Amino acid sequence: MEYYPYEDDSLIFSKKSARNVFIVLVILFFSIYIGSEQFGYVDMALYGYLWATVLCFILLTIRITSWTLRPPTRRLWKQGFKMMFSLKGLKFVFQTLYSNIGEQRFIRRRSFFRWIQHMFISWGVLFSFAITFALVLNWMHFELVEPKRYQVVFFGIPVFRMGVDSVLAFTLYHGLNWTGIAVIIGCSLALYRRVTDQKKIVEQSKEYDFFPLLLLIAISITGSLLTVSAMWMEGAFYMGIAISHQVTVIVFLLYFPFSKFWHLPLRFLAVMVPMYHSLNEQKQCARCGREYATKTQIKDVQLALQKRHLSVPIDNTNFHFSDMCSECRRVSHRLGGYGAKIHLGQENVVLESNGRNGLQLEKGED
Repeated sequence: MEYYPYEDDSLIFSKKSARNVFIVLVILFFSIYIGSEQFGYVDMALYGYLWATVLCFILLTIRITSWTLRPPTRRLWKQGFKMMFSLKGLKFVFQTLYSNIGEQRFIRRRSFFRWIQHMFISWGVLFSFAITFALVLNWMHFELVEPKRYQVVFFGIPVFRMGVDSVLAFTLYHGLNWTGIAVIIGCSLALYRRVTDQKKIVEQSKEYDFFPLLLLIAISITGSLLTVSAMWMEGAFYMGIAISHQVTVIVFLLYFPFSKFWHLPLRFLAVMVPMYHSLNEQKQCARCGREYATKTQIKDVQLALQKRHLSVPIDNTNFHFSDMCSECRRVSHRLGGYGAKIHLGQENVVLESNGRNGLQLEKGED
């Protein structure tokens, strides 16, 4: 079989990646410029994290560009954006975000234990991202406005004030500690399941299943040890712990776009999928009449296969094999192989084998 690339222009990936990376860098630059109030509040202690974060965004943009250049994915995105510009589509997106990201029902249906561990990990990581990016990219900072009062400034806008020793201040100061504890609990539960589940022991790999969990635990422990050193050890070993924490975080940020962690942004990007399958008119199988997909999905599948020169039309008709459900496709193949007639009951068309492992309109039915 001959190989056909996704696009005729072999440079399209490079062009679109360069364009998207440029857009992301411009947005990042101006967000840092505005957030730090013209670079007046840049925290030099976070300089290493800043460059690792920028590089992570660049790599993530390249990965997303590659993913969306695939014809099925690009088609799905185009259809999804069309549907989002309706009240019904927008409502569906928010409902899906709530059920898939907020509650994560799809995991709870599999196992309650797995759901608990996943909730700890995912929400711990998401809140850690929110706090880390806000601080590292200088979108948020604290200003001492009175001897014992801090003002929280977000993108240069004063948001609220709080006492230095207040409960709110204590909660915010240790935000990454709370999320780190959640991540440690979730990862520990996940590791326990991976070493005790016999089925998982066969399927899992050290690089794909264990290393990401151990990396998250290392980040959380070294981050919490910074607080322990500062509060209860009078700063002992602080510099060594800080370097260790920075190294683990930088490894995580560079590893993130091309690892198992990729499923985190993918979960947000894939919110289009259930909408794509739910908001369009259902299609009936041309043979048995059963609804098996949406009309839009089948049309898009046929278009994607045609672009890759993999289309399977039924000779002398306007039908494709994908106009039948999977069961009818298998049955029709076998009937054609035995020389039997195939009746597409819903379309009142009779087919026969074309002698080349395909089907055609029965002779005399033109």
